[in-house]
Amino acid sequence: MNGKKLIALALSLCLAGSITACGGSAGTEQKAASDGGSAKTQLNVATELTSATLDPADDWNSWFVMRWGALETLTRFEDDGTVSPWLAEDWSVADDQLTWTIKLKENVTFSNGESMTATKVQESLERLFEVTDPNKGGNGNPWNYFTYDSISADDEAWTVTIVTSEPTVDLPGCLAYPWYGIIDVAGSADRDIAADGPICTGPYCFVSNDPEHDIQLVKNDNYWDGEVPFETVNVMKLGEASARAMALQDGSADMGINIAASDRAVLENAGTYQIDVTGGNRVCNWFINFDGVLGNDTLRKAVMTAIDGQTVCDVSTGGSYTYTNNTPVPGYDLDNPYSYDPEAAKTMLDEAGIVDGDGDGYRELDGKNIDINIVATTSRQQDVIAQAYGVQLEAIGIKSTISMPENVVDLRVSQGFDLMFNNEVTTPTGDPENFLKHWYGKITDTSFNYGNYHNEEYDALYEQLIGEFDTEKRTEIFTQMQEILMEDVATICSGAYNFNLCSAASVEGVHSYVCDYYWVTKDITPAS
Repeated sequence: MNGKKLIALALSLCLAGSITACGGSAGTEQKAASDGGSAKTQLNVATELTSATLDPADDWNSWFVMRWGALETLTRFEDDGTVSPWLAEDWSVADDQLTWTIKLKENVTFSNGESMTATKVQESLERLFEVTDPNKGGNGNPWNYFTYDSISADDEAWTVTIVTSEPTVDLPGCLAYPWYGIIDVAGSADRDIAADGPICTGPYCFVSNDPEHDIQLVKNDNYWDGEVPFETVNVMKLGEASARAMALQDGSADMGINIAASDRAVLENAGTYQIDVTGGNRVCNWFINFDGVLGNDTLRKAVMTAIDGQTVCDVSTGGSYTYTNNTPVPGYDLDNPYSYDPEAAKTMLDEAGIVDGDGDGYRELDGKNIDINIVATTSRQQDVIAQAYGVQLEAIGIKSTISMPENVVDLRVSQGFDLMFNNEVTTPTGDPENFLKHWYGKITDTSFNYGNYHNEEYDALYEQLIGEFDTEKRTEIFTQMQEILMEDVATICSGAYNFNLCSAASVEGVHSYVCDYYWVTKDITPAS
């Protein structure tokens, strides 16, 4: 959609009263500075991923409500992993390790001009937990990070007090997670939040959301944190990486999300593009169904030994991933007891009697042909990784079948897989406690402990984390837990995803954060 069409749309919606919550900003026609016109007023973004709805409480849609510059949280992450204030000013925890007092900034306003009071923050957090309550059919996602006994507000003191149900060491980091973004619940009551988005505090406001084509936003005239640089933002969905690169080259995009390595090389040679690549904390790992054929220790460890993870990262994905030596959490760099050695993998299987008894070229287990069901999607090249794994398993006589279903959630819960892809931020709250909770055996719900893995030593270490506020001790426990997972081959980690943002000379201030919650920000401005 070009600038004129966008402005016509914004004006018509404004006349209909649809964007009055954004302060009535309708934008102006964008003209290129090279044409002698006014300064650039529209930011055009080419993306591979969008959200089905704009309700921050619905699955992982909050990520995109934040990524497009509408949603903000009480705290935020810096590139070094530390948590810093955002809508909050400060916080403290009482000696009981349960009672947290959060001091709010007093100058924050929502896009409808309403002040962000302590009561409104309380209402926002309570709505999130109400909508996602698993006992009422909600997705339960935020409940996996912390639960609370009470939330109270003191509007005069500008404080919100959260009493957690159990000690939550990383609560400030939890509050930086996009789910906990602050919205004006009362101000959003008459809106279709899923379609139109909630009333937020960010620099931009939603005008329309067509997740298969484009998303339109306008400037928030009531933004609390300085000038908003663009009148409008146009987010275009271009699923193919080459299409996003082409959009940068032909000038229809100022900013491209996740450009493939080969296309980045072309842009680099042109010399007029900024390419910001971050080896972040997001990994592609594969959950293993311990109730299936891979519950066999020897077979599982042989599979791990047969996988050349370094080549898969460097060649198969074209450097889109950095191999972590099967360490689940990037940055720990632990020794893999089952590093790549296909001949050793064959020997392990032979000695265990897992051989090709019928001469068809594939090994059997307990008299049945082995056929490992690998479940993947096209997102972030997981299908490419799955195909590479299939070839490497074939080399040791293990048959595999790759399936790419539309609904992977049901398969996870029903354990309809042997290897199931997962692409997840490992330190969503500043440390990996919640990520490593996936293998906590006392969680019998396969919607979180996907593979039904059990290890008593691992469970005991996880329980030590509860109430442990000492950072060094927590790091020691995290290390021990990962060593157990690697020894048991409880998961296969393909590598850490190298996220990138590419931008044209038309804009500046584009930055690829280690924590990939922040894409469109107030710091992205027209080029000077």
